[in-house]
Amino acid sequence: MVDSGAAGTPTDTASRDSADTGDAPLRPDAPVTLYAVRHAEKGTGSDPDLTKEGHARAAALATLLHEVELHAAYATSYLRTQQTVQPTADDHGLAVNIDFDGEEDLAQQLALEHGGDTVVHAGHTNTLPDLFRALGAETWDGVDGYGQVWILVLDEAGHVDIEMSSYGE
Repeated sequence: MVDSGAAGTPTDTASRDSADTGDAPLRPDAPVTLYAVRHAEKGTGSDPDLTKEGHARAAALATLLHEVELHAAYATSYLRTQQTVQPTADDHGLAVNIDFDGEEDLAQQLALEHGGDTVVHAGHTNTLPDLFRALGAETWDGVDGYGQVWILVLDEAGHVDIEMSSYGE
């Protein structure tokens, strides 16, 4: 089940402030909004496809973000992350960008190239925390299972606001 508000934004979210990050190194020209997710359910192996449930969750992400004006889609170099955001990217006529070198590089790209934009990114339990910290977030609940979506807003002062919700079944 996808939880979304009238404008396509997740409901039942708790906004958290990331402690004062006024000294955060990343300051875009205009706020950057990032929808970040862990990849959906995966099969086995070193670079597995999504399972049937994972493909259903990826479709639910596309439904959740259908009304959101997205400007870019990012994923890690692993198939499961790319397959997680591909339906959303297709729905918005976007390519999935995997051209970044780690989370600090991605954070730099988001801040420098996507001021004023809304972006979706699929990562992993061990990469999303690094990305959030690289963006300046200091306080958040962590990655736990599948189906969580974090909405991070990085403003011009380097302040990060995070909301978390869930999507899919």
